[in-house]
Amino acid sequence: MSKIVYKYCQYQSDIAAKVLPKFTMSKHLDDAPLARRRALAAELLLNGEGISEVSRKARLSLPTVSKYKILIEKGGPEALARPRINGNVPRLDDASQSWLVSAIKHSPGLLGYPGPTWTISQLRELIFRRFGVQFSASHVGHLVRGYGLAYRLTYSTSEKASPASAQKSQSDVYAARRKIAAKMLLDVDSVEHVSKALNISVRTITKYRSMVVADGVKAVEQLKSSGRKATLGPEALEWLRATLEGSPMAHGYETELWRNGDIQKLIKEKFGVYHSTGHVRTVVGKLGMDHRMRSPKQRTETRRSVMNDETLAWVAAALRQSPRAHGIEADHWTNARFRTVLHQRVGVDYSRGYIWEIAARAGVADLLTWRRG
Repeated sequence: MSKIVYKYCQYQSDIAAKVLPKFTMSKHLDDAPLARRRALAAELLLNGEGISEVSRKARLSLPTVSKYKILIEKGGPEALARPRINGNVPRLDDASQSWLVSAIKHSPGLLGYPGPTWTISQLRELIFRRFGVQFSASHVGHLVRGYGLAYRLTYSTSEKASPASAQKSQSDVYAARRKIAAKMLLDVDSVEHVSKALNISVRTITKYRSMVVADGVKAVEQLKSSGRKATLGPEALEWLRATLEGSPMAHGYETELWRNGDIQKLIKEKFGVYHSTGHVRTVVGKLGMDHRMRSPKQRTETRRSVMNDETLAWVAAALRQSPRAHGIEADHWTNARFRTVLHQRVGVDYSRGYIWEIAARAGVADLLTWRRG
């Protein structure tokens, strides 16, 4: 016998000597760590006991014991002693698993969930909310059984959802996701973290945060999905695709490529359905007809072209003078006052932010003040 096998068998014997008298045939074995129950299972298998008997005594599932048996038969006891026999390294550390075991043992009501016992979906949400880790339903079930707490689970007995309820089921998924987001924000998670974890836009999560701050989690829970059911069926979409392949001129539009507003009007006239310009582009994109659309009009900087060297020199000179010299009854310049004077000079109503930028470019931004009166 190799040194590894000898040490492992000796280790198993020591563990079994401690574990067997205390835990065999006892419900208290459910509370034993998985490593201890694994050691007990290995000892029992090496003693020739059957899979069912080992499963009952070690409080392990039949598939798990079967896997242990195969490992021992193929590679000897040292195969079972190798690390990571359960696949990937668990993403919950010892402290997290200890907290989770305690939570499962207690009533879900203590953590805001209905019912006397847990469901897999509730535990998935709890793990994600508490630790930011998203496990599959099967892995959560594996964890609970591994802790020996399967009796704390309530399994759904409902049949497969009918097609008629598919839409409602999807809506429930979105509602659950919003609820998780609200609870994570309540736990002071950052907007960026929640957005990335739930695959929801930062803008939406920011809106949720303001709602949670103002009215609590219920404000987000009461939201309805903003998305709407598709209003154009397959036949309508096929007609639209064929139409977009043709020229807009055939429909009275004087352009070679389609414009957003033209398609929007076409859909309204043909199907009586109004789509926003943003949704029109989404539909066209899904039809693969982007190449038949005119590019969005690019913004121009025509207003800023007036800010040549001559105008900037005038700005610098004007701000060094008293506002009274320009018809303003005041002793100092403010953003609003100079904005009025500049509008009279160049005929452009610049934003307050751009007024500051102009003054900075002229080197006299320090002459603008926030003082009033």
